[in-house]
Amino acid sequence: MVMKVGKINSVLFRAQSNITKPEEDNRKRPVIKELVNITPDFGVVAPQKYTKINEVETKNGLKIHSYKLANGHKVTIIPMEDSPAIVKNYVNVGSMNETDDIKGISHFLEHMAFNGTLGTEGYLQLKRGDSFKKIEEMGGWTNASTNYALTDYVNSTPLLNNKDLEKQIRVIASMTEDLALTPDMIEKEKSPVSSEIDMILDKPETVAIDQTIRTLFNVKSSADELVGGSVKHIQNLDRQKVLDYYNKYYTPDNMHLVITGNVNPEEVMGIVSKNFHSNKKSTSARYDEKLTPINKATRKDFINDKATSSLVLLGFAGPKSNDTKSKVISEIVASYINSTKSGFNKEFKQLNAEADFGTEKISTNPNNPTFIYLGADCADENSEKVLKMLFDKLSALKSPDEKDLDNIKKSLIMAYNNTMEYSSAINDLAGTAYFNNDWEYLTNYEDIVKSITPDDIDEFIKNYFDVSKAAVTVMHPEVKETEIWNNYNKAQNLCFRGNKRLPVNTNNINQQTLNNNYNTAFVESKNNNTPFKISLYYDLPQNINPAAITVLDDILSRGTLNQTEEEFRQVEEENNISVYASLNKKKLSIGANSSQEDFSKGFNQAKELIENPRITEKEVKDSVERLRDKLVRTPDSASGLYSSHESKNNPYYTSKEDVLKGLGTLTAEDVKNLHEYIINNAKGTITVNVPKAHKEFQNIAKSLFEELPSVKPYEYKPIKVYKENNTPVVLTKARNVSQADIKQIYKFQIEDSIKEKTTAKLMNSILSTSNSIGLFNSLRERDHLAYRVNSNIKRIGDSAEISLNILTSTDNKDIGEYTYDNLQKSIKGFNRQIGKLLASEYTDQDLETAKRNLKASLLNKESVSSKIASVDKSISYENGVDYDNKVFEIIDSITREDIDNMARRAFAHPATYAIIASEDTLNYNKDFLNSLKG
Repeated sequence: MVMKVGKINSVLFRAQSNITKPEEDNRKRPVIKELVNITPDFGVVAPQKYTKINEVETKNGLKIHSYKLANGHKVTIIPMEDSPAIVKNYVNVGSMNETDDIKGISHFLEHMAFNGTLGTEGYLQLKRGDSFKKIEEMGGWTNASTNYALTDYVNSTPLLNNKDLEKQIRVIASMTEDLALTPDMIEKEKSPVSSEIDMILDKPETVAIDQTIRTLFNVKSSADELVGGSVKHIQNLDRQKVLDYYNKYYTPDNMHLVITGNVNPEEVMGIVSKNFHSNKKSTSARYDEKLTPINKATRKDFINDKATSSLVLLGFAGPKSNDTKSKVISEIVASYINSTKSGFNKEFKQLNAEADFGTEKISTNPNNPTFIYLGADCADENSEKVLKMLFDKLSALKSPDEKDLDNIKKSLIMAYNNTMEYSSAINDLAGTAYFNNDWEYLTNYEDIVKSITPDDIDEFIKNYFDVSKAAVTVMHPEVKETEIWNNYNKAQNLCFRGNKRLPVNTNNINQQTLNNNYNTAFVESKNNNTPFKISLYYDLPQNINPAAITVLDDILSRGTLNQTEEEFRQVEEENNISVYASLNKKKLSIGANSSQEDFSKGFNQAKELIENPRITEKEVKDSVERLRDKLVRTPDSASGLYSSHESKNNPYYTSKEDVLKGLGTLTAEDVKNLHEYIINNAKGTITVNVPKAHKEFQNIAKSLFEELPSVKPYEYKPIKVYKENNTPVVLTKARNVSQADIKQIYKFQIEDSIKEKTTAKLMNSILSTSNSIGLFNSLRERDHLAYRVNSNIKRIGDSAEISLNILTSTDNKDIGEYTYDNLQKSIKGFNRQIGKLLASEYTDQDLETAKRNLKASLLNKESVSSKIASVDKSISYENGVDYDNKVFEIIDSITREDIDNMARRAFAHPATYAIIASEDTLNYNKDFLNSLKG
């Protein structure tokens, strides 16, 4: 490369008017030293030609710019003001493109994209983990995913600097077009991928869906799971197989790049056209799994030793993935099934069952059918009843009447409008639209929804909910087969534009104290929806029955004294409002979302819920039965183990055992007394969105909020609960799982200041994800101990906890591999990285990256709901509505010394270890676990 000398780093080289040859002398000659560590990060590549295909505008004013590069790569750019830049490359390939001998290779190749690139022809040369590092340094995040019919690679940054967008695009281009796929990296990646397969197989619901797809479409595969594959398949992969698959499917004509956020389309295309320049073409025929739907109902039962309850699933061959109208109808049907009018939920709840409805694209061929499933989680003795109920309800299912249909339509349009606030969500919609050939879903959704008739829905139900052609899967927990047969027999009788902004625009917030003492923030935005949140804060008596809190939280979702749960939900459905409530030991939150026109209806429902929850003898009794059943079926986890232990030290923790015990003595009077105590002793805050186009709305909302019962004057009160831990504690419990669930927790005291809390978050970020000492890079990328490993910081008042968390494989029965010592390696790995943090071995760049990530988390609040949640949290603090702004401004002032001092305090006291693992794993590590106790 020839560089024209004229201006380098803003230093001018000027010619002198008189130039003479210097005289020879004996002075010491200058020493010129080559700086070998400086690596150029540039490459000259001629930009590809590209064509603008189309430009359309959505109902909410977003413009979709569509392009095509000369090599066939499709590009879509959607500018969104004040949103982070999302760069996502979609590859039209998934597990249904794999022959059985290489099942899992799509997912494996996704992992390999993070394991190095060649750096040829202007692509970035990335080493293992560099893609994470480069994006995190910009305050962003990166990820990838694989399913049956799609693989995607994504990164996001808040565009804090001018060149960030080009860096994002270069990273994605290199990861998808220039993979190294070296033999050593392929071998190294087999371990974390195998660990992830174990994690997938530990989830009975995933296994149940997988088995239903196999039955429904006659898929014959030796793999344990269709997307992840099997450990044995992964172990048999070599470079040639991976390279052949990569060259076959990762071609420009099989990709779609989508960029959403605060960008300029033409500027972005200039960057894209010089960084995406592959001329690769597939040289062999691509494989598509043959999908042959069954023509009669087929049932298969399984016993899963990981399950704690039964899963009942009905699978159906759905419409083609390019049938936009049918896709919208399926959403209407899903909403109707979940509504009170359909009757599904009412019958499910009588059996303490939880319903689930979903659709999935499972083929890259848009003309192939999609997968629709409907199912429920229940106690095994109820599995046959649930199955019969599903058959009966689906057989009788008909379209809702015109009134109910109109309400569902309004609800879907409201939800869609909220979705269209998110850069990532719009990116996903655009990314899949190209391969599905259903752009109308993105550009014309509202009109399609409005056009649907009852006849359309009846036709859809007739075509796609034919129970005579259903694939039925019943996944049982580990019970005797005779019990299953008994249950069965019984049931037969029944571009960068500058981001010099703060997280919160306080000019759009009007904060007031209402006559009833609520500290209230009115937040102005362009969204015409009017979500609001009411928060009641209180200090509960120490001797309260913990079951009362759990039951009242449950009852708050069950209607009011004046409306049954079904009537309450009908009011919501008929007026397109959604009301929610949640309760814990320190706060009751109640809120609603509605259009501006229906705000008063949403408020009235929330007010009724606050004043008159449905606390009756029958409701309390029913709730106790529901919760006991749910708690008994909840699998043990390391988090639950720690919560049970810490409940003895911290009043804000609750153990499952204490709740179960409390349920045995709880009365309706206990729950009434708790509710009365909260109403009489709480202080409150309210946050509400005010549509910019309806400024008079603020006065309407204010007058309604002042109808709420008066609360105590709001005053911020720091919580003091810290209790020093001076003895190491080891908590273990055996469970039949392939992976050990390990937590290592440290408690420390923290001051109630913005700087203290921000420093703790930065310290945790460095320990969890930094390039030099982070748990992810060390235990996952280097030691290959797990697919998922991280650390988290949690604070309750003056008590902070930092927990190091890992799921590591110990019982790999598929290949006869038993890595019981992974438990020891994980804990020793935790301690090694803590030591590096305490020795300040992280880099300045690690600290800078942590700061940018925290800034990004504060800035990346696109939706009204996220802004309402942020302001609601802020006004509960002493610093008020601009709390996040103060955090943002203090980030850059935090030094290494601050981080190091915080780390010394955080890890000054012994740890508590919480471990759920197989009995064999715990027995193998018995001596090691005893040694942890000191």
